[in-house]
Amino acid sequence: MKQKIYIILAFVVLFAPIIAFAAAPGSGLGTITDSSTAGEYNASSYTATGISTKITGVVDWFSWGIALVAVVMGLYSGFLFITARGEPAQLKTARATLLWAVIGIAVAVLAFSIIAITKSILTLT
Repeated sequence: MKQKIYIILAFVVLFAPIIAFAAAPGSGLGTITDSSTAGEYNASSYTATGISTKITGVVDWFSWGIALVAVVMGLYSGFLFITARGEPAQLKTARATLLWAVIGIAVAVLAFSIIAITKSILTLT
């Protein structure tokens, strides 16, 4: 029973970004603005859409940071497995590190999914 739950959870974690990042036909990536107005006061950045865009940008950066740290910890866990040489205490440490690295990757994937779902619900582009 536990194995079935883990398999279902793995599929949800793997396919959530595919569903969340699906774009509507013709939505495009946006337009390039005129760079001659750089540094000028822009009142549109202080609207609800501008503020929520800034918040999602900050959350996006943190998500990338979490993902990067989780991948580095996964590599470190592999290094611990290689250098353990069969010693039970070091293998236990390596397994725990790998577990937390996988949890970190899952959190990063879910964070990206939540950002995309929130943007699609609030129709922010």
